[in-house]
Amino acid sequence: MRFIRKSIIGKAIFFLIVLLGGVVGGGIYLRRNGTLELPLDWIMFGVLAALLFIFFIFVWDIFLPLSKVAKQVTNLLTGKTFRRVTPTTIDEVGVFTHFFNEITQDLEKISYDVKERRRMSSELDIASNIQRDVLPKEAPEAPGLDVVAKTRSAAEVGGDTFDFLTSADGNQVFIYIGDVTGHGVPAGLIMMMVDTIVTSMVYQGVSNGQELIAHTNYLLFPRISSRLFMTSVMLRWDKLNQQMYYTGAGHEHILIYRKKTEEVEAIASGGIALGMIPDVGKIVQEKPISLEIGDCLVLYTDGVTEAKNQTDEMYGLERIQKALKKNGYKPSVEAVFDGITKDFSDFVEEYVQVDDITMIVIKYMGKDFASQKVKLTVSKEEGREYMKSKKWNWE
Repeated sequence: MRFIRKSIIGKAIFFLIVLLGGVVGGGIYLRRNGTLELPLDWIMFGVLAALLFIFFIFVWDIFLPLSKVAKQVTNLLTGKTFRRVTPTTIDEVGVFTHFFNEITQDLEKISYDVKERRRMSSELDIASNIQRDVLPKEAPEAPGLDVVAKTRSAAEVGGDTFDFLTSADGNQVFIYIGDVTGHGVPAGLIMMMVDTIVTSMVYQGVSNGQELIAHTNYLLFPRISSRLFMTSVMLRWDKLNQQMYYTGAGHEHILIYRKKTEEVEAIASGGIALGMIPDVGKIVQEKPISLEIGDCLVLYTDGVTEAKNQTDEMYGLERIQKALKKNGYKPSVEAVFDGITKDFSDFVEEYVQVDDITMIVIKYMGKDFASQKVKLTVSKEEGREYMKSKKWNWE
């Protein structure tokens, strides 16, 4: 009986046996009662009636359930609304119905996941646009300096940042770069938090890098996870005295191309990363950097030095120093920047990088030089054209 219930073939054999049994049994009965010789029409009518009965049983038990499933399968394949079908048998039709229901359940889950990913992607796009909008669009008004800065995130939302801020009295220009551990939404939120804190303190009158770094850390430390922190270098340009100062917070080396000697100097930024300890006031220090006309200063995040090529070799500090030495003599800051990024691009080629990448190039042009309003960001369309020239897409 189990075979009959679980198999259409079993059911067909069963009904055929029933039919034959009925015919044979009827014949035996009629013969015993002396009424075997019935008109042929009556015999045919009985057989047809039995066949019709079996047909209706098949329609009810097999074809109707199968048609219900077939209708939902058609709806599924044509993109119409479909629903699950309740199995009424445990034969092949029932198995097919159960299989269809499993598929619909998986498709519903996939559809939900797709919608959720689209929603998250939309939210990430919004966050990415907000983050892009808060980055400076033009170089700062810093008499004596020519500046180019660009960044590219490894994810929709990155943890690298840079900004240019003018002090309340208008005599100081702050140029800083920052790198939050990791990338993605958590890093992006911390980056924007730091940007907000620094901007607020500059507008409130904080006038040196050491105070900015110390106060930023004081406000940041209790508000972030112990696993997250941010390295930074804060430059302060004294417009009146044409003097540069720097304050480091555990960031990468500061590179300086000296025009007079045509050599590159690497200065350890010093300090400790923001968010690691409650108070960094006695650790970070603001120090002067002497610059002569033609000297070139470079800030960058570890996404540059730790970038890898297809052989898993890192770009490294030595290569960026050589690239700066090779290009530092060029008269415009854009030419220096393009020369370094070309060297970087030739090294990594099209190998996908896993970290955010940011670089600032500053060239001292002399006191009489008026800062140029250089565009710092490029559109996505311009970025694609930039990639065609085998240069890294610094957006």
